Amino acid sequence: MICRNRAAARMAGAVACAVALLAPPAPPVAASADTGGELRPEQWGMDAVGAADAADRNDGGGVLVALLGGGVDASHPDLGDGFTEGDAFAAGPGSGGGATPLAGIIAGRGHGREYTGGVVGVAPGADLLSVRVAEGGEDASDALNQGIRYAVDEGAQVVLLPSEPASAEPDEAVAAAVGYANRNGALVVAPAGEGGSAYPGAYEGAMAVGAVGEDLALTGDSPASGVDLVAPGAGIRAPKAGGGYTTAEGTAAAAAFVAGAAVLVRAEYPQLRPGEVADALTSGTRDGAAGAQAPGYGAGVLDAPAAMERAASSAEGEPLFDEGLADQPREEGSGLPVWALWTVGALLAVLVALVAALLVRRAGANPYDLPSRRSGRGRGGAEDQGERDDREPVGAEARSGGTRRTPAARRRGGRRRR
Repeated sequence: MICRNRAAARMAGAVACAVALLAPPAPPVAASADTGGELRPEQWGMDAVGAADAADRNDGGGVLVALLGGGVDASHPDLGDGFTEGDAFAAGPGSGGGATPLAGIIAGRGHGREYTGGVVGVAPGADLLSVRVAEGGEDASDALNQGIRYAVDEGAQVVLLPSEPASAEPDEAVAAAVGYANRNGALVVAPAGEGGSAYPGAYEGAMAVGAVGEDLALTGDSPASGVDLVAPGAGIRAPKAGGGYTTAEGTAAAAAFVAGAAVLVRAEYPQLRPGEVADALTSGTRDGAAGAQAPGYGAGVLDAPAAMERAASSAEGEPLFDEGLADQPREEGSGLPVWALWTVGALLAVLVALVAALLVRRAGANPYDLPSRRSGRGRGGAEDQGERDDREPVGAEARSGGTRRTPAARRRGGRRRR
């Protein structure tokens, strides 16, 4: 009876295994768009500019990029820990997070296990500095001027300007701020515009960026002139303020791609000046849908790996330390503040004093508690005289038979006769 039950159990198990093997596989569960689990294949813009290939060489680590505009939502998981909220030059409390999508395009780091989910930007190793500026109103130009100078003083090497405030005429203060950034080693990138929105992209010293779609044709808002180069700016999936993801459009998104590529070049070749970085980006482009040198494309479509190669040629033979640049007088308000220089000098002085004190202490140390050398070499001192009196008792001259012999005499007397 027991044997028959065991045989039946074996038969039932075999049938169950066969059914499991022959059954059709269950359809995979689709990842939610808000989780970012399936967003990586949708990042056509990153593929179009070769971001992954360029970032394999250098991911932008150590370079600070300033993002001016409506602020960034630092709580988004794709932005990681390389984010700093800077000063605000805009009225009103808090940050609307309007620049969050651009932050993800520049330096998104993804999330999840091994960062396999979410959005990864052009330069995922870069540090982000968010500077909130007024994007409208009478004080907008003044806020942009102050924001640029603040970002440069904080050490930003790449500065991305917002598309607003847009104007047909330049503002003298903003133009001076862009020049200030260039002279102090920061490349300025801006969305391109024309007519009534030509500026801020038209400022001398700023790279004006147009936008193309997935077919590499110009988008509807990309101007037909006044463009240095173009980059993806249509249907770009990017982080959204408050969580989840959104679609970024236009020249502002395209400028974020160029800013990320500039970060890669600056990180790999820190000896290049802003103009040389801009030349590498424009000379390393490829043709768009309309062919070479077509109107509205500027130098062509951004190609990050080719820009890195061009930068390598420019950097060949250039030292990392530029003595001519170091000898130039520091412009007022640039670089490190005076208090920081004094602080560094004071710390160095304290360090030198501590090292000197340690060396002196070691030189005078007596780890084995040996007697002092001076105690055996005294010449007539009171201490030495006392030691001799203790060694020679009273009456020594009488017992020796007369006058004491000098040490030299004792040595002669003690020689062995031959």
